[in-house]
Amino acid sequence: MEPEYQYILEKLGIAPDAQVVREYPIRVGDRELLVDIAVKSRDTLTLIEVKSRINEDTIYRIYTLSHLLGERPKEIKRLRLVCAGKSLKYSSQELADKLGIEIVIIPPKLYHSFVPTGTTSKDIPPYEHIKFSPSRITSEKAWKIVCTILTDKPPSMLALSRLTGISYGWTNTIVHKLENSEIIPREYGLMIKDVDRLLNAVSWERPLESLHVETVNTGFKTATNCINEVALNLNKRGVDYAFTAHSSALYYGSSIIRDDFAYIYIPDSLERSFLRTYSVEETRGCALKIYVPDRDVMKSSKVFNGIRVVDHCQNLLDLAGLGIDGRTSAKDLVSKIGRKER
Repeated sequence: MEPEYQYILEKLGIAPDAQVVREYPIRVGDRELLVDIAVKSRDTLTLIEVKSRINEDTIYRIYTLSHLLGERPKEIKRLRLVCAGKSLKYSSQELADKLGIEIVIIPPKLYHSFVPTGTTSKDIPPYEHIKFSPSRITSEKAWKIVCTILTDKPPSMLALSRLTGISYGWTNTIVHKLENSEIIPREYGLMIKDVDRLLNAVSWERPLESLHVETVNTGFKTATNCINEVALNLNKRGVDYAFTAHSSALYYGSSIIRDDFAYIYIPDSLERSFLRTYSVEETRGCALKIYVPDRDVMKSSKVFNGIRVVDHCQNLLDLAGLGIDGRTSAKDLVSKIGRKER
């Protein structure tokens, strides 16, 4: 058994011969939600959510998923809920205690075995190590269709297929899945029924925090200063990068700006080490949050005044993946993008 699993089982007092399942599926209608790890041991099923920093969203997610299990197998008499990560947000411990959720803190060296970066190399793009079910609305094809409906409002399925470059058959399949998930209403044309419901589903399926690999505390007073200087130096180094979330939304017209964080994708692990040169001991400056992409974000990225950012569809996806923190900005962006980006 891998050391990381062995460590968690020991912390939870579970026998090492237990059955460990990665990406344990929970069916909700036509959708499939995935729990990071499930452990079956005798009459107990343990569901484990893994996040770098455990916060209230992590706790609520595992708690909610446990209520979507449906009918358990007869041999399962006990259900344990666990959140595991490198650190725990201080205010989250009381919530975990109230909901009966156990907390396991994982040493950083073991934690990296749970995330895609542990197996990446310069020869294999990191996004190839993460496979999303095509039935998930955050899969590349499904999200391209969702984004096109949001921003272009196509009049028909055929127009949607042409705009996205996705075959009519696949478009039809994905639209029906979105209808079954109540994201798109039936028989009322192509439109998003409830944007809040959509963004909430995205934050569950693809939390941006799951792609987070490191935070560098910089001495920059504002996120704008941080973005400008980091982009300048990465451009000179010829490095693949793309700013995202709040850091790219402003280039698409968002009026919501965060000066305490900057968000950036860096596919190459060696180049991520370069960003550590901006690290300072004091934590009052802008924090640079570094992510490893789960798909090719560079292919469709845009450049504004020398600063490379993800395209608007990826931007909306990443903002939604921030949960409550990014939802307001995502809705603001939806209202401002429109056809001009096409």
